[in-house]
Amino acid sequence: HRLLASGLARADAEADQLPRLNVCGSTQQLYPFSLNSTEAKTEEEGAKVGRGGGPHRGTGIKLSPCRYIAPTQRPGVAKLKGRVTNTLWASGYWCLFSVAIDVSMNECGICLGEWTNPVRLPCGHSFCADCLSGWKPKFGRPNGYQRRRCPLCRGTIPPSQEQISKIKATKFLMQDTSNPRYEEFAREVKQFEEEYGEDWDGTMIEYDSDFVNLPLSVAVASDKGNFRTVLQWLSKGEVRERVNAKCKEAGNFGLLYLAAMNKHHDLMIYLLLNGADVNILESSGSSVLKAFCINKTNTSQLVRLILSWGAELFEQGERVTKERKLTLCHCISARGNAEIANLMSSELGGRRCEIVSAPNNRDDLVGKTCVVEEYVKISDQYRVKMEFTNEELLLGVGYLERRDRTPQDPGYYVECKNNRLIRRDFKSNEECRAFITSLGSDVGELSKVDPNAEAKAEQAAADLLAELGLEDMEGPSSSAPKKNNQSTSGKKKKRRGKNKGRK
Repeated sequence: HRLLASGLARADAEADQLPRLNVCGSTQQLYPFSLNSTEAKTEEEGAKVGRGGGPHRGTGIKLSPCRYIAPTQRPGVAKLKGRVTNTLWASGYWCLFSVAIDVSMNECGICLGEWTNPVRLPCGHSFCADCLSGWKPKFGRPNGYQRRRCPLCRGTIPPSQEQISKIKATKFLMQDTSNPRYEEFAREVKQFEEEYGEDWDGTMIEYDSDFVNLPLSVAVASDKGNFRTVLQWLSKGEVRERVNAKCKEAGNFGLLYLAAMNKHHDLMIYLLLNGADVNILESSGSSVLKAFCINKTNTSQLVRLILSWGAELFEQGERVTKERKLTLCHCISARGNAEIANLMSSELGGRRCEIVSAPNNRDDLVGKTCVVEEYVKISDQYRVKMEFTNEELLLGVGYLERRDRTPQDPGYYVECKNNRLIRRDFKSNEECRAFITSLGSDVGELSKVDPNAEAKAEQAAADLLAELGLEDMEGPSSSAPKKNNQSTSGKKKKRRGKNKGRK
């Protein structure tokens, strides 16, 4: 009896350190065992317990008896402890139950909603990625560093892919002991090992969404401007997946990030045209815009490019607030980038916009697109540059509506031919969209250019002019390119047939 009492006391002390769980609104609803009973009530009654109040409402907790301990009064709460098979202390008679949590339903155990980007832990429980990253235990160490555990079963939580990538990059930087941030890096590594243990290597949270790894050799090639290697790697798989690949050996940097770092604008456009996420995050949770707007070595051309594609400021995985954005703009200005600071501080700075209202009887401008150059605070207007004509105007906020570039409406085009990037410019958005349409509806197939695409685009533009009654504006020279294109396409067809015969 003394041994049993001592063991129960230790278990009770350990349980007091666990987060508490109100299984039911009232302790009388727990259906405790009678003194002489070793059988549970019906399974339906047991299931009712899991449908009471508290964070596990609706998860279908089923209770079955283990053994009778002793009658005593406990607080009106229940506590979970263990891994796959949990332990439950209940009020009324102190009874020990085996708890099996039904994880077959697509429900997050933290927010109780349907999974969003679910994360599966080694213990078998799944949660929303955002819920798990923001969850903190109620009872933590005074210094805040402790091994993270599953909110349901207390099993240890391994680090995420982003955290592993970040710590590997930090350890790589620590190789240079003369680095002025060496002590900061050492503290980060120490904190990481206190949270996940020194044996963290080889363990990782499993994400349902497929993670595409960018080989280090391809990342290095991109950094050195070796586009041929990058484009060949992209063409070997599904382009839409590979454009968002991340290099886990280098801070989860993606191709868009690496292209921006080296100011390879045509490669950036090519990636965006093929479905690259303009707000892709690296291991610290920063977006491309956040990473490069502060760096004083970057020109405003780079920032304007990604702003026109809809880039936003993300920090630590979250979109920054207006207050934080203002603070960042002050920081950018203090570092000598006043032009970028002015661009970022306004609502439409650097954005691609559509003119929705005619200024000064200029009805011809309605529906046209422009890029905001700067915000003029004195007149509360934007200085904009019209696309395709480069005409500059001063327009109020009410005349403009944001119209980000998309793969279907980019305003320009960059294609890959023989592992080389070639940029195409157009005379209008209509001509550009006609060219994009001629390539096919699948955005992921943009890199596979139809040899007759140019002729189709010019024909589509001619048809559009004919509908508007403006076919005479092109003059007699308009037929010449069509003839040349037809002959070119005919030669390509003949060459393709010859290649077929060789196989």
